[in-house]
Amino acid sequence: MISGGRLRFAATVYRAATTTDVLGRRTSTFTDVGDMRVDMREAGSSEVSYADGVAVVANYELRARWPNIARLTVTELDRLEVRGRTLRINGIRNLDERDRVAVLDCSEVT
Repeated sequence: MISGGRLRFAATVYRAATTTDVLGRRTSTFTDVGDMRVDMREAGSSEVSYADGVAVVANYELRARWPNIARLTVTELDRLEVRGRTLRINGIRNLDERDRVAVLDCSEVT
């Protein structure tokens, strides 16, 4: 189990809309589905070409309790807002397959 003292930050989970526009593309709106506590660790950053310029991509590792991930049904399509940063979820791992700790690999494009 992850120690409760490590879960210092509040994260808000935003779910992607399932509606489509007239062209059949998914609309880019997100709705708030709930909050959970996380431990946030920076995992480095890098410059990448983005659109017609250069952007900085910061990578983060978030740890949360697995029951919270299951309760909110968090997937890679969702977004997280932690400390004013909007993070895209790249992957979710069930640490040691024990259903206790979830490790979320996230990135932020600035």
